Amino acid sequence: MANKQPKAPDANDKNRSSIILRDGYDTETGVPGKGCSTDNGVHFTVYFTSAGLMLHQQDTKTISKNLTFEKLRFKSPDGTAFYLSVNDDGTLKTTKVGE
Repeated sequence: MANKQPKAPDANDKNRSSIILRDGYDTETGVPGKGCSTDNGVHFTVYFTSAGLMLHQQDTKTISKNLTFEKLRFKSPDGTAFYLSVNDDGTLKTTKVGE
């Protein structure tokens, strides 16, 4: 029995449908999981795997646009924690956690 490949829908295709959160393999990476396709599975993008959420290059614009931080917390090699923030004039400011 031949392995049937997905067929991209054309303008006259009455069976055209999107695939939303179905099991499959990401066509770019080959990773299995739950994903979506707008072209009947020809291009299938996995978003959820057994390891968790799978992000893609096209997601970075949306993610970076919505990420804003007041401060970031870092730990030095000796275990001391610091906050890194930005002053109103754009200069970096470090503050020891607890001060």
